[in-house]
Amino acid sequence: MRIATLSFIALTLCALSISIQGASLLKKMDFSPPETWSVEPSDALTFGTGHAGVALSKTETVVFEHRVKPGAPTQYALMNHFWSTCTPAAEATLLVRYYVDGETIPSIEFEPPLAVGVGFDDSTAPWGTKWFGLGAGKGQGQAWFHNFKIPFQNSVRVTVQASETPEAGGFYIILRGGLFSTDPLKIGDVTLPSNARLRLEKYAGPLKPLEVLDVANIPTGNSGLLFMSTLAVNNSGVGSLNFLEGCFHMYDPPTQEFPGTLLSTGTEDYYDSGWYFNAGEFRMPVSGFTHIKVEKNLTEWSAYRFHEQDPVRFRDGFRFTWRCGDEVSKEPGVGKCYTQSGGNVVGSPTCDWVQSYAWVYVWPNKN
Repeated sequence: MRIATLSFIALTLCALSISIQGASLLKKMDFSPPETWSVEPSDALTFGTGHAGVALSKTETVVFEHRVKPGAPTQYALMNHFWSTCTPAAEATLLVRYYVDGETIPSIEFEPPLAVGVGFDDSTAPWGTKWFGLGAGKGQGQAWFHNFKIPFQNSVRVTVQASETPEAGGFYIILRGGLFSTDPLKIGDVTLPSNARLRLEKYAGPLKPLEVLDVANIPTGNSGLLFMSTLAVNNSGVGSLNFLEGCFHMYDPPTQEFPGTLLSTGTEDYYDSGWYFNAGEFRMPVSGFTHIKVEKNLTEWSAYRFHEQDPVRFRDGFRFTWRCGDEVSKEPGVGKCYTQSGGNVVGSPTCDWVQSYAWVYVWPNKN
């Protein structure tokens, strides 16, 4: 991040100066309604902020808030760029939250690496797609970014918080968005209605062998589009990568009977690979295999998948599920992924800890 000592000193002093002079730009999160914020409604076509060298606190801190001036009925706004960097130790504690249109519980809360499809803070860099990537890393300061389109109608507030006391050092962040009045929001070939909102569904915890995880669960009364998901799994080495036998299913509505619609014939198949990812890691526009570590007493793995090119849409609620491993039916010709119990388990699937992110566009349906 810094090349020469003199440059390091000069930039550090500059960062400290910005931190001091810009202290009034940061404030403790107070959950006040948008109409009480100090910022005036704006019709700016481009808006955003940047903070250089500020402290990353255990107290939730507002780094950006924006209000939109009322306009045409077709008007909507987007946050469409996020970038941050810090020391790896500090970045590992970071939580970023987006409060949209007066929310008091954020519809989006993320750790930057998982938002960028990477588990276990894997710092392999540089790499990127049009949607996200890692511009700096390799075990040093990391620079995560994403260009997800986060729509809102009236207001947005972005906060940062350290989940534990971070290592001392400057924290940097850039946020940007825009106002649109005629061009509809499109994800791939799908045009979204003006009241669509992006929701982040998350899970972190253990799974039992063959247990089914709801990666996303959207209640009935809502239509939508699955945009992107991340999955990260680790175990103590038992079964190694046998959890990759697990299949992805979708259910529309959520109460649809098993097997719903089968989205993959195994975990690695969903990420456009095969044979337990025998070609190694990759980071491509549609899918990526972003981390692997297999040792005697440890297995770590992560991957991401977008659905921009192959939309996964739903009409009245949605369940998107993954299973920790799977079983093969004892009935001839049925194979794997179609048996809930009583089949032949493939290997010894073990999921001691799983983290999943599912970014889903949601809007009230017309039923």
